[in-house]
Amino acid sequence: MHEIEVKVLDIDRASVECRLTEIGAERRSDQSLIALFLDFPDRELAAAGSLLRLRKEGDRSILTFKRRVGEEGAKVREETEVTVGDFEACRKVLKALGLEETMHVEKQRTTYRLGTATIALDRHVGELSFIPEFMEVEAGSLEDVRAVSAQLGFTPDQLKPWGLPQVIEHYRRHR
Repeated sequence: MHEIEVKVLDIDRASVECRLTEIGAERRSDQSLIALFLDFPDRELAAAGSLLRLRKEGDRSILTFKRRVGEEGAKVREETEVTVGDFEACRKVLKALGLEETMHVEKQRTTYRLGTATIALDRHVGELSFIPEFMEVEAGSLEDVRAVSAQLGFTPDQLKPWGLPQVIEHYRRHR
């Protein structure tokens, strides 16, 4: 499956949620997420434009492998996910295979659905709480991502084809 996604930084959550309601988006979930990003000591995955993430979403745990396939106006990744039964056991297996945790992320996420698009409002907690709330828009095509973003009142220049490392770097530079 391909993930085609953009981020919109520094959102006004109340305005975005009001607009989501106006355009008929369905609120799907409010949850706390914990995500561990893992790589080999030589950062082989990152060097190849890939990432491995173990995420806990409520009672669900998901192992995800993403490989960069493009970035023409959006973050485009080939994504493979598998649900795992035990977050901590999976974490131990990955460490036993020689992987190291490169980043630990905790956030509150509210998710909406509009047609085939998913809109996520993220607020980081813990060590990344210096990042202001932002929005992710994911859909099956760049055109759909842009169309949903436009419906929400955002212009193409506000759409960032960034992953979390770029968001962190941006806010560390602008603190």
